[in-house]
Amino acid sequence: MGKDEYAYVLEYMPFGLPDSKDRKASAIVFTDSLSLLLVALKKDVKVDPGLKVYIGENKRDEVHHIIQRITPDKLSGNGLASLNDRIATIVKENEEKYIDIINKLGSINVRLHSLNLLPGVGKKIVQKILEERTKAKFKSYEDFNERVGFTSDIAKSIEDRIMEELNGEDKYKIFT
Repeated sequence: MGKDEYAYVLEYMPFGLPDSKDRKASAIVFTDSLSLLLVALKKDVKVDPGLKVYIGENKRDEVHHIIQRITPDKLSGNGLASLNDRIATIVKENEEKYIDIINKLGSINVRLHSLNLLPGVGKKIVQKILEERTKAKFKSYEDFNERVGFTSDIAKSIEDRIMEELNGEDKYKIFT
């Protein structure tokens, strides 16, 4: 996968992060490849949450440079809500991609299958998923939910797993 060219502003901080020594304007942005980044803004630039900004290699209008990857605990309540909304949008807009990942996930080791990492998926559900995958690949979230008899929504499970991975809660990664 190539480098991200664009990101969405989740939170604008006119004086940087609260624990920052450098009190310059910055923003927390989220990319479609699920990277949460702290970026320094150009002088006299203010950005609003939801704005799509260019972060690629060429001339940037708003972003001066990328400072670092960060975890969601650096976000305020509004920023966290924006992150959850953005993740939901990405999961919805990329249904084919995420269903393809579900169709391809395999075992991590003898005792643990990658599917077990999804919230709400236990051993019985993993067996049902594997059984249904041998019959035919899943075509959509709805197809998955119906065939597996998944009581929650697989899209919501994917969103929750992405958030867990961004928080660094597990050494195993599926989506980030």
